[in-house]
Amino acid sequence: MPLIWWLVMLCSLFRLGPAHAEAPLHITEAEILVAAGHGYSAPPYEADTSQLQGSWEKVTLPHALPRQLTPLIDRDPVAGPATVVTWYRMQVPALAASFTPRYLYIPRWKTDGQIAVYGDHRLLYQSHQNVYWNGWNIPLWIALDGTAHAAPPRTILLRIERPSASGGGISTLWLGTDASLNWRYRARYLAQVQLPYTSSAAFLAVGLFSFFVWLRLRSETIYLLFFSISVASFLRTLHYHVGESRLPISDEWFSWITINAIFWMVTVTHFFLNYLHRRPVRWLNRTVCVVTACIGILTLPWLSFVIDAYTLAPLAYIALMIVGVAVGAVGGYQCWRTHSHDGLLLSLWGIAGLLLGVYDWLLQNNYVDIENIYLGPYNNIGAFLIFMYIIYCRFLEANNNVRLVNAGLQRRLQEREDELQESHRRLREIAHIQTLHDERQRLTQDMHDGMGSSLLTALLAVERGHIDTAMVADVLKNCIDDLKLTIDSMEPIQADLLLLLATLRYRLGPRLESAGIKLRWEVENVPAMGWIDPRNALHILRILQEAFANIVKHAAATEIRVATGVEAEFVLVIIADNGRGFSLDAGLGKEGKGLRNQIRRAASIGAEVQLESASSGTRLTLRLPIVKNA
Repeated sequence: MPLIWWLVMLCSLFRLGPAHAEAPLHITEAEILVAAGHGYSAPPYEADTSQLQGSWEKVTLPHALPRQLTPLIDRDPVAGPATVVTWYRMQVPALAASFTPRYLYIPRWKTDGQIAVYGDHRLLYQSHQNVYWNGWNIPLWIALDGTAHAAPPRTILLRIERPSASGGGISTLWLGTDASLNWRYRARYLAQVQLPYTSSAAFLAVGLFSFFVWLRLRSETIYLLFFSISVASFLRTLHYHVGESRLPISDEWFSWITINAIFWMVTVTHFFLNYLHRRPVRWLNRTVCVVTACIGILTLPWLSFVIDAYTLAPLAYIALMIVGVAVGAVGGYQCWRTHSHDGLLLSLWGIAGLLLGVYDWLLQNNYVDIENIYLGPYNNIGAFLIFMYIIYCRFLEANNNVRLVNAGLQRRLQEREDELQESHRRLREIAHIQTLHDERQRLTQDMHDGMGSSLLTALLAVERGHIDTAMVADVLKNCIDDLKLTIDSMEPIQADLLLLLATLRYRLGPRLESAGIKLRWEVENVPAMGWIDPRNALHILRILQEAFANIVKHAAATEIRVATGVEAEFVLVIIADNGRGFSLDAGLGKEGKGLRNQIRRAASIGAEVQLESASSGTRLTLRLPIVKNA
């Protein structure tokens, strides 16, 4: 028996109970009477053994009859299938009256069909399950004298009605109180029912998780194979723990599922091994698939009138053992050749499982003491752990591969970042050099067009004797103003137009004051304009400088008003005087070089110059966009 079973039994021996607990009665002898018939009948409410035909024979418990290994069906068209009613009679010694109820514990009633239990000819228990899948692996726990004025029975009768070819038998019986006997029942129930159920349910739960993983990773077929083996294992172990109540499907279909599920397990295990060793054997692939398909077809309920699936099961399991040995041997050899330790472990466990399957086959057909337990579910537990280990190793391997790939990607990304940083550094150096070059050219051009042109004109006039001291002073003042504006345009103003205007006021204020012109400063806060850089700042200063110069030279004004404002998406800079005005057409003609320069400079920075002039004065409006389009 498995180690878990022995541990449970050992721990149960130390169960504490009342010191005066009644020792259980172990029944190991019985009398048997067998009567043949056809069809199934309900057990009588009271059993009258005197009406039974035949003689009673003494047997030792556990008692079993070998099962007939034949797929033929003995069925009478009128009376129904051939059946056998087996009676077991056990005598119980006189028991003292007790206020504690007594129970009958039957570890196993190994048969098909229906069972009824009588105490002193009174019906105590009867099964209401299916004929074949009737809970034969579930131990019975029956109350004997739990009602008022009930006396301990002196005779216990078991009536088992079964198919004639199925064999049958009964284990030893135990009779005692709950305190002295219940631990045996619980230990047996745990080993035979609960462990198969919980292990197969856990297997299926993990298999469902693997199925959803496969839905995301379709290329990883190992997860689909794991899900398939979990479903097949769950269906295969159902018959170990169902049958206490009637099944929702017919016996024929449940037999078909139970028999074929183990073939599905072998088939999926074979392809799982193929996945591990990557050297599939074609003839074995075909053989496994053909045998599985043939068994599936031969055991279909639609053919039950020719071959009964349940009766065919022992022969089908012989074919399964042959195929299973081939799968385990070939798969193990291929895994050994490819050094697949996981596959080799699975192959060895599969061969061990076949040996346990031989033991279960002998137990199923009553060649082994029927009081033993099936080991197939425990083999599935081991297989579940091995499959989990393989999936776990694959998961760790996949994670490690992902980690290595991520590390490689991170390394290459770092290399690309270093290359980009170096490239950006070089581009910044080139841009800095280009900026210096552009700025040098701009300054050169401005000095050539502005101050250089003025100095050249003054020099020619001096050489020709056409200039006086006042004109020289005026030219030098203009040159100094140009030089100052050029220097001011290079100062960081952080897109602040007001700071730029304040600088202009500081530079031109003394000149306006010496000319007797009053300056009204009505500048208000305006939005920041991020596009104002030294180049654009110089254009703005040049436009405004030209406006101030024209007023001083030609307008004969006594007052200049400087104001700012906001209109839609533009900032307005307004310069107005109270001078005599001028003709706009004449100012924009051939002689109006200064006005045309203002308009050209404004257009180069995306701005606009508007002029209004009358006899009462002139108004220049510089419209600067708040956000400059690229």
